[in-house]
Amino acid sequence: MSIPIIRTYKDSNDLKRMQKLTQAIWSLEPNYHIGDLAWQRYRHAGREDDWDTAIWEMDGNPVAWGWIQKPGELICQVNPDFPVVAKDVIDWFDKITKTNEQKVNVLETESHLISALEDFLFNPLAENPEILTKISLDSCSFPVKLPDKFKGRHIKGFEDITNRVAVHKAAFHKSRVTEESYLNVMNTYPYDSSLDWIIESPNGEFVASCLIWFDEVNKVGLLEPVGTDARFRRMGLASSVCKLALNALSEKGAKTAVVVCTSPDAFELYKSIGFEKFAQTKSFHRLKNTK
Repeated sequence: MSIPIIRTYKDSNDLKRMQKLTQAIWSLEPNYHIGDLAWQRYRHAGREDDWDTAIWEMDGNPVAWGWIQKPGELICQVNPDFPVVAKDVIDWFDKITKTNEQKVNVLETESHLISALEDFLFNPLAENPEILTKISLDSCSFPVKLPDKFKGRHIKGFEDITNRVAVHKAAFHKSRVTEESYLNVMNTYPYDSSLDWIIESPNGEFVASCLIWFDEVNKVGLLEPVGTDARFRRMGLASSVCKLALNALSEKGAKTAVVVCTSPDAFELYKSIGFEKFAQTKSFHRLKNTK
């Protein structure tokens, strides 16, 4: 086996290398979708100093990537055909982080990563896991009934960016998404404005939104993010905007949609649409001075 070459993340071309690996090993067992990487990388502008990112390649192909969110949390992906590289990623994480406390999140199905973490004396944390859910889109159409004079549509493009950012911030009050950062999102593969759906109130205000990222290779879409303005909750708008976006996704040839549930309420919402749980995350923790 060739010796893996590590390269430091520099620009959007390196994000594409990370996405290439994510796309190549997709099977519902890895923890990430190509849309995860695009959204997490660009939803906030000016965060480069908060991150350290590296990519491992063999014969010119990515086999792993690691992304440290300071002070000491790692997200990563390693091709299960090259499990030994997982140890290289964790060793890099150990050398880069300055804080004593380290944390890594993986999917419960990523046994090669869990094994490597255990070898490095990481211990599981008793945290509430994120629940990953999926729904088949084969021969599936979602009926939508909106409140009177409300209407749903996908955004038109850059002309809608101000209102699109406003509805996101109304749903997620602590969000640092700005028009600048959302413009970066819109310019990132595989963003598609025809899969970026909103619901308008009778006065034209955007009150709910659902963005879907479509992996055309694997025919799978990721819902990320979904939100409703707090003033308009309990009206069924979150469910409706998701269904509208899912219908558009299905028309593009997608076979499956996935979404990550970070709370019981979110799980119940997606369950009501027809999503089913297929995996959950696991968190691992270590103090460097106790290795």
